[in-house]
Amino acid sequence: MVGRKMIAVLFGVAAMFWVIGLVIFSPFQSSSTNDKYLIPEGFEGDIQVNYNVQGAPALEKEGKYDIIPIREDGTYDTSKPEMEYGMVTDQYFYVDSEGRRTPIDVRCIYVGGNGSSEVGSTIIHHTYLKVTRTKCSDDYRAWGS
Repeated sequence: MVGRKMIAVLFGVAAMFWVIGLVIFSPFQSSSTNDKYLIPEGFEGDIQVNYNVQGAPALEKEGKYDIIPIREDGTYDTSKPEMEYGMVTDQYFYVDSEGRRTPIDVRCIYVGGNGSSEVGSTIIHHTYLKVTRTKCSDDYRAWGS
C-alpha cells in the first residue's frame, strides 16, 4: 500500500513540475487583429479583403494598425500572406475625397467572418464585413441585418 501512495505522490509532483514548466517556457502570447479600415465616404454594403494576392500591394502600417483602404467596389487585395487573428481591435473610418477620416460607429459594422479559396496553387484568404449608414444597431452589429 505504501508503494502505491509513493507512486501517486511522485506522479503528482511530476505533473505539477510539468505544468509549471509549460507555463514558464511557453509564454502566453495574446494577439489582436489591429486593422484600420478606410472606407469610401457614403459606402454601404459588403466588404471583402483578400490576402495573399500575388502582385497586390503590402499593407501599410499606422502605429500598430494595418491600413486597409477599401476601394469603391467594397474590395481590397493585399500581398500580406495572412490576416491577423485574436481579439478584434479593428477601427473603421469613412474617408472623403480629401482624405479626411470620420469614425464609423461599431454598431454600423457587421464582421461576417473569414474564408479562403484556391487560385491555382495559391490559397487566398478572405475577411468579410458589411457596413450600413441607415440600420446601425446592436442587432446589425451581431447579425448584419
